[in-house]
Amino acid sequence: MMKRVICLLIFSLFFLHGYSQAPAIKEGATFNYIFSLHGQTVPIEFSVLHFTDTLVLGWKIRGLAGGTYRMLPSALQHAVKMNFVQPLADAVINLKDDETFMIISTDAFKKLEKEHAFVYDNTVYNLKEREGDMLHVTAKDETTEWWILNNPAFPLVCKIKGSPLGIDCSLK
Repeated sequence: MMKRVICLLIFSLFFLHGYSQAPAIKEGATFNYIFSLHGQTVPIEFSVLHFTDTLVLGWKIRGLAGGTYRMLPSALQHAVKMNFVQPLADAVINLKDDETFMIISTDAFKKLEKEHAFVYDNTVYNLKEREGDMLHVTAKDETTEWWILNNPAFPLVCKIKGSPLGIDCSLK
């Protein structure tokens, strides 16, 4: 009888852990955002074009223009900055080793999970709450809020509100 209880307990722990994080993101996944910049709104579609070592995110604006952001494995692992460079049509934007775009690094995600805080762009972000598959963080001493997908393999920034750059966005 005791073995059954222990087995049931272990099974339950594995089952609950499997549902504590968002589903996996794979090549071909698409994300539709609305970006707001100084009162103007623009719908932008991002798609995961490549994600085995280097992450390549394609982008399209209303089917009129498109391009790609390219993030190196070292950036995906260790980056400490979010790059918001304006996309250029038909161009590949190669981000630096310390930069990501619309995703936080694995190191930052691990710190968020372990310490309930991480640093990006010299700003401390503190975990405010878990909202379903999202981790809602707020910037210390600033108005910025981020909602990050609770997925250690792909911690996508799903929403930004109150950015000091005036760039807010939301995943539809």
